[in-house]
Amino acid sequence: MTGAMTEGATSMGDPLPILRALADGTRLRLFAALRLRERCVRDLVASEGLPQPLVSHHLRVLARAGLVTARRADGFTLYAVSPTGLARAQAVTHALLDPGDLAAVAHPGGNPGCCKEGSEA
Repeated sequence: MTGAMTEGATSMGDPLPILRALADGTRLRLFAALRLRERCVRDLVASEGLPQPLVSHHLRVLARAGLVTARRADGFTLYAVSPTGLARAQAVTHALLDPGDLAAVAHPGGNPGCCKEGSEA
């Protein structure tokens, strides 16, 4: 990582938990389902065809990453996408994925001195 990207990522937070949470196909499907509406585990189990313990595990990972929030109502735990967590995730990953933050030598062909004797790579 470049110094500027490292500074930007650490000032906003670590992008790794967010990226890991969304890198799993099952979690990404559950997250997409929650973007449509708040749901309980039982509803997600039925709609996604997954075992309850697996759904609960993936929801915990999404919650730890700050992407999902839970609340109790009528004896059920309801899960929803966290707007605050979503905004934070967007800011954190933007620091990592912003092409405007690339150093000139990071662009294709931008580091002609690389791997030449006496160059600083």
